[in-house]
Amino acid sequence: MLLAGCTVQPLYQTSAPGIGGTVAPLRTVIVADVNDRVSQQVRNHLIFLLYQGSSPASQAQYSAAITASPSVRDVFATTAPDGSTQVTAKRIVLSGTVTLTDIADGSVIAQATRTATASFDQTRQEFANLRAQRDAENRAADELAEQFRIVIATALAAR
Repeated sequence: MLLAGCTVQPLYQTSAPGIGGTVAPLRTVIVADVNDRVSQQVRNHLIFLLYQGSSPASQAQYSAAITASPSVRDVFATTAPDGSTQVTAKRIVLSGTVTLTDIADGSVIAQATRTATASFDQTRQEFANLRAQRDAENRAADELAEQFRIVIATALAAR
């Protein structure tokens, strides 16, 4: 009797037995093109999350526009015996915005700003530093895409 009022259920669960998980609404969202590498990483992962590795629905009902801008911040610095300072750890802070629009009438369904972070180490090797920064950007982009998916799924569930 206590659990009779419980309304916890998976997002987009169908009532038909044998059919579970996320269904069609997320596949009806098309993600707009972007112009830079980090935003493209966010877009690629978001598309994978929305379509679960398959193709989008034949008729898109919603459009998602995303932006992402990274910034690099020093986290930890050490002082060398000669008195110079060397940064040994940095953090990527990736701020992004997602705007979900209904294609039929152009109304904005949801708009949200989210932030993701990822840390990386600095060494004396320049290429290793560039690669570590790019890997951190990719990790932050994946996290940001997952946050965007939650925003989109929540907005569509409320409709």
